[in-house]
Amino acid sequence: MDIVRIVVLLLHPLLATGLLGWIWWQYSWRRKSHELKGESRNKALNQHEKYGNRLIWSAFFVICIAFLSRAFVGWRENESFVTAFEPSLHGFMGPVGFVLLFLLARMGRRARDARKGGEKFAHHALKHGRAADLIVVLAFLHAFLGFLQIFKVL
Repeated sequence: MDIVRIVVLLLHPLLATGLLGWIWWQYSWRRKSHELKGESRNKALNQHEKYGNRLIWSAFFVICIAFLSRAFVGWRENESFVTAFEPSLHGFMGPVGFVLLFLLARMGRRARDARKGGEKFAHHALKHGRAADLIVVLAFLHAFLGFLQIFKVL
């Protein structure tokens, strides 16, 4: 049992678990937005927007850690490049999920820009919320597949 291999391979799942919690926290804005009023709602909305942008970069970082950890373990064990990056549904869904998360943030920015521009923004916000519903379901599915992948990799 190589402890370095285990630690390097568990970096991604540990960081991804934190990211999943953060995604759920961001997603909880839909409920909070109906409960808050006035200045506290505006403050929470600004925080939601700011953390949403940070979430994208954090997701990119977690995906990079996944690829780097597999590359490091493959290099350390003298595996070929193809063997180190054996295709899996979990591995395929990571970059796809990132693209969806990026598009979700773009929808959120459109809603924000329309709101700040004094335009009607309800349809943008509705699309953003529905896309968030889909992404949360896919994120938890991705996490479950990753949990199963741990047993294969370790």
